[in-house]
Amino acid sequence: MRLITLVKIVPGKTNEGLERLRALAAQDMPDGVKTCLSWITYGSYDLVWAWEAPDMKTANQVLQEATKEGLFTTETMAAQDSSEF
Repeated sequence: MRLITLVKIVPGKTNEGLERLRALAAQDMPDGVKTCLSWITYGSYDLVWAWEAPDMKTANQVLQEATKEGLFTTETMAAQDSSEF
């Protein structure tokens, strides 16, 4: 399944939040999870992450691990290639 996650770093936690995001990018992900793209953004969200997971259970595990320290919040949407629509 394809996912888009919008990430917002908690105000006042920018340095710690960016450090955590870098650490997450460097760690091994569960089987079947891969990053398609990751962009730092300027606006309402600080990062856009496009990624794939084999199922919702694995996706939830990845998101819970990523947000457990409370340094950022996420909003995640299932995505579909426009050619498949």
